[in-house]
Amino acid sequence: MPKTVVTGGCSFSTVNPWNDTWPSHLSQAYPKFNYVHTGVSSQGNGLISRHIIYRVSELLKTHRPEDLLVCIMWSGHDRHDFYMVKDPGFKTNIDNWLDNPIKVTKDPAAGNWVILNWNWKNDYARQYYGTFHDQTGSLIYTIEHILRTQWFLKLHGIPYIMTTYTAQVLPKDLVNVREDVRHLYEQIDFDQWIDVGGEYDWVKNHSGIPYPEDSYDIHPSSDQHRAFTQQVIIPFLKSKDYL
Repeated sequence: MPKTVVTGGCSFSTVNPWNDTWPSHLSQAYPKFNYVHTGVSSQGNGLISRHIIYRVSELLKTHRPEDLLVCIMWSGHDRHDFYMVKDPGFKTNIDNWLDNPIKVTKDPAAGNWVILNWNWKNDYARQYYGTFHDQTGSLIYTIEHILRTQWFLKLHGIPYIMTTYTAQVLPKDLVNVREDVRHLYEQIDFDQWIDVGGEYDWVKNHSGIPYPEDSYDIHPSSDQHRAFTQQVIIPFLKSKDYL
């Protein structure tokens, strides 16, 4: 049994006062554990990986590896981030983000990680997605982030599980046709993955709790997160003898 559970992801995995997500429902189901939640709205897989590796590295100073459990929900592969020491100078939130830029470490002197999403309008996002973004390249980056995290956790013997927020995080068509993607994809240890496509897909097709017909928002409600936690995450953790 773990003593501390570390969770990671994007807005599907944040702990917030307006919607109980799966980390909240997991902590409610197992309140005896300590929880370290690293989810941040809009962040991509690079920052999900960096937050997990940093927080777990800190916990290893006081915990045995077997006393930890890491649960990660990966986000969209088209999200991006970059590091800069200076303040990026965001004065107005024109893109509906909650935290940008963010820091990964606790050091107040550390630089900033700037979050970019494909549909944002700030100058950094426009420059990146207008000039440098490539769909296959973004998938390669995401798989590298997943592998780095997987190998880090395996190196330290830390129990973990992974899943995705939608099935489009690892689209099968690109994986099957491109060698530069496939050789990386084949290194992922899917024995540790919840094989339901993604939380959104499972909720939509199997939860029995429908999204409003006119809704364009794919974020699950608290009830939908609860169903996913109770019917998917917890049974999978039990099947691995992690609970």
